[in-house]
Amino acid sequence: MNNQPHVFPLIEELRNTRQELLERLMQSNLHPFINEMILDELYDVEKAIEKYENGQFGTCEISGEFLPEDLLTLIPTLKTMDDCQSLKRFYRKALYD
Repeated sequence: MNNQPHVFPLIEELRNTRQELLERLMQSNLHPFINEMILDELYDVEKAIEKYENGQFGTCEISGEFLPEDLLTLIPTLKTMDDCQSLKRFYRKALYD
């Protein structure tokens, strides 16, 4: 998936997000809970960038199959097909209003 042109904007956005998270961590007035959330997000972003650099971006960490591009475009830090299934269940539209 790395050689496809649509991946480059995603990676650039991940790099920008990494920088923003690092800048936010430098602020001393963060609540410890918020700090932990930022660190978790930073870890996910860095793993996604690492996967891109290793030629594994967009593949499931368990099975190796390609993750759905539509979900990956929305959430480039997805790791597994299980994550994708969880998202589909979470965002399922209600049958009744």
